[in-house]
Formats: sequence, structure tokens, C-alpha cells
Amino acid sequence: MSSVKTFWAGLKDAAKEGWNSPRSQKLVVHSVMATGTAGVLLLTSMEPAAAQNLQALESAAQRVVQFFTGPFGRSVGAIAFIGMFMAAAFGYWNWGALLRVGGSLAGMFAAAELVSFLAGGGGGGGTP
Repeated sequence: MSSVKTFWAGLKDAAKEGWNSPRSQKLVVHSVMATGTAGVLLLTSMEPAAAQNLQALESAAQRVVQFFTGPFGRSVGAIAFIGMFMAAAFGYWNWGALLRVGGSLAGMFAAAELVSFLAGGGGGGGTP
């Protein structure tokens, strides 16, 4: 019975040593990279007709953008600015943090315009 235990203990030690070796780690990393590359190639080789099924997803994404950049987003942004200015005026908020958050809000509202401009459109809030 002790020879079986010795065998399994030796096998376990060999497995640990093999798994922690740089060669096996390279093998795992390269296998993952090859699998990921094959997946990307498989996805990009799909027919263009398969992209027609994404209309519902595009519509949902457009509604989310309009929700955040529309009247609701503008109201929440205004309330945030008012609260931040009041907190900064009374010393509860750092003016640098106020500028960072303000820049983030400005970026959020400008994102649709920037993406539309970079995509070749003339602006228009990201609407197709």
C-alpha cells in the first residue's frame, strides 16, 4: 500500500513541478492566444448578412444614448453641477475634483457627437 502512496505522491510532485515550469506556462499562454485568434477569425469570417440581425441591438444602444444625453441626462447633470458647486463653495468638495467631474460630464454629452464625427458623419448626436 505504501508503494501506491509513494507513486501517487511522486506523480503529484511531478505534476506540480511541470505546471509551474516556464515551458508549461508558455504552452498555456500560447494555447489561449491561439484559441482567441481562431475565435476572432471565425467571427470576422461571418457573412455580412448576419449583421442584419443586429438591428434590435443597435436600436437599444441608440435608446440608451438618447436616454443619457437627452432631457433626463441633462437634468441629472445640472443637479450634479449645482450640488458640486455648492459643496465646493462651502469647502466640502475639492475644486480639482469638481473640474474632473465636470469634464467627465462634458465628455459624456460630447461622446455621441465625437463618435459620429469620427465615423464620417457631420455630427447630429450620433443618430444614423
